Amino acid sequence: MEGGGTGAEGARLLAANLGALFSADLRLARELDELVEGELPGVVATRSGHFTAPVSDAGGRPMWLHSRHDPMDEARRLIASTEVGGKVWFAVHGTGLGYPLVELISRVPADSMILLFEPSMPVLRRMLECVDLAKAIKSKRLTFVTSAEKAALFTAIANRTVLLSMGMASVSHPPSQRMVGAGAFHEACRGHMTDLASFSRTSLNTVVLNGRRTAENIVRNLRRYAHSAGATATGGLAALSGAYAGAPAIVVSAGPSLRKNKHLLPAAKGRAVIIAVQTALKPLLDIGVEPDFVTSLDYHDISARFFENLPKSLGTHLVAEPKATRRVLDLHPGPVSFVANDYADSLLRGVPNKIPKLPAGATVAHLAFYLARFLGCDPIMFVGQDLGFSDGLAYLPGTAYDEVWRPEYSRFCSAEMKQWEQIVRERPILRRIPDVRGMPMYTEERLFTYLQQFERDFADSPQKIFDCTEGGALKKGAAPMALAEALERFCGKAIVAPKLAAHVRFEGGATPEVDADLEKRIAEADQIAEISGQTLPLLAEIRDHITDQVRVNRAIARIDPLRSRMNELGPTYDLVTHFTQSSELKRFEADLALSATALSPTEKQRMQVRRDLLNCEAIRAAAREFSAFLSEVLREGATAGGGGGGAQ
Repeated sequence: MEGGGTGAEGARLLAANLGALFSADLRLARELDELVEGELPGVVATRSGHFTAPVSDAGGRPMWLHSRHDPMDEARRLIASTEVGGKVWFAVHGTGLGYPLVELISRVPADSMILLFEPSMPVLRRMLECVDLAKAIKSKRLTFVTSAEKAALFTAIANRTVLLSMGMASVSHPPSQRMVGAGAFHEACRGHMTDLASFSRTSLNTVVLNGRRTAENIVRNLRRYAHSAGATATGGLAALSGAYAGAPAIVVSAGPSLRKNKHLLPAAKGRAVIIAVQTALKPLLDIGVEPDFVTSLDYHDISARFFENLPKSLGTHLVAEPKATRRVLDLHPGPVSFVANDYADSLLRGVPNKIPKLPAGATVAHLAFYLARFLGCDPIMFVGQDLGFSDGLAYLPGTAYDEVWRPEYSRFCSAEMKQWEQIVRERPILRRIPDVRGMPMYTEERLFTYLQQFERDFADSPQKIFDCTEGGALKKGAAPMALAEALERFCGKAIVAPKLAAHVRFEGGATPEVDADLEKRIAEADQIAEISGQTLPLLAEIRDHITDQVRVNRAIARIDPLRSRMNELGPTYDLVTHFTQSSELKRFEADLALSATALSPTEKQRMQVRRDLLNCEAIRAAAREFSAFLSEVLREGATAGGGGGGAQ
């Protein structure tokens, strides 16, 4: 079965589509542009004037990519059988010459996102000659995925994964599924999308549930943060950028596998930059290893257990996010540096900031990895980073968790039993994944999302990365290596520590710049509450008289200056909404429902006003709470000293 080309119209479509793709995905555009006619599948014109293509299935049998009569009608029937209502993301597994994709784009909201999974570059190139996708490509609502590598998929949709939690629909083009090599590709990609959706849900839930608490911690740490942001920060994190360039780093976590090789770590002291997560700090000190750095970012007070009863002479440098509980900052006897934080910076607009910004990490281990990169370390080795339940254990024996459980220990309740109880308590979210040897092991959804983030980070890192855990989850992008071998290969000579200015501890006292900024934020929050209160009756009037356009227009005219005033308070409005993440999520979901539902103009306006009323009420309440909380922190003032000393 032979087919010809797509002619002059095909050349025009190809030029437009490739032109858009060159600005959206340069690598893919170049690869497609370099294909020549002889590498492409032949095409045959159908009765409807569209094209189909003769191809072979996985068994070598001939088949057609589309109907030989009317490919568009066939595409309409395929998309009509797909539930698209209320969805934001659409995963299209194969689309042949593009007719199902065109039909889908015409049916879904303009702000939805579409991923096209297609492993065949020749078919993808031919598709660009058959359908007009330039607008969708240029707007980046359409993304092509040609590799089954999970890291490539993460990269393709970076910064948009949170939308997956709002709902995803899948469309499969049967002939595309049957092509040579397509089955395994699409199966792998479906699994990756399931994992990404899980990652998205967990990330979103974490933001919504913990948003208020983390914001409160940041506010309570403002005086310390401002101290770090000032001129005295010359001895802090800013001075450490690239300070250990080319030196090996060992990131030590407290996974159960750490018991296998932690005895080797004393030999690494002074020959590698040792960065411990907070859970691993005491276990390292117990074996005589004082880490160079320790990381903390957890908002909960339970994290303070990892810093209790530390030696007063401890020189380990604590690198913390400002959302960390201030009890950790109170207890740590050594130097402390903050990483930059947008929320804190927005609160303190009058304080010059010299604090470096590191990527946002989900865990202290991510922060430790980003710190190693910031220091210039290469290679970076991971120890005790299981990301799962190795050997039926959740944590390294001997951590602070044992201290919490110790009263329950008896001959009928061992430490191993308590750890197994901890694991099976998560039974609904347990999953099996391959360990570093390729054998099955258990992890749970939260740890699995951490693994996804690590794999994405590893894919984007120029440093050599080694997994020296000798157990735990298989981590793509980190080459497995025994710690003894890594120490021999990379830690053969002493590293030179940089000479830094002495850390000046924050011991409390007056902070007039911080107090002035807090007073301004309080006044702005009060204005937001006032504007919201003035807007509510106007929105209610629109809702109650939606069919009286004259009255509606009069109310809108009165709302417009209020909206302008609110826009002038934009940065503080963002601070306030951080206090009410759940209401922001509800508004976002309502917007999606509106865009995905066919409504009359009047009914759509009525739904929009109802949404705006609920949102306006939530904003007024949040602004009042925000103002009251800042006032409380302001009253603490110099009396509480921002929580005492412990930060530079």
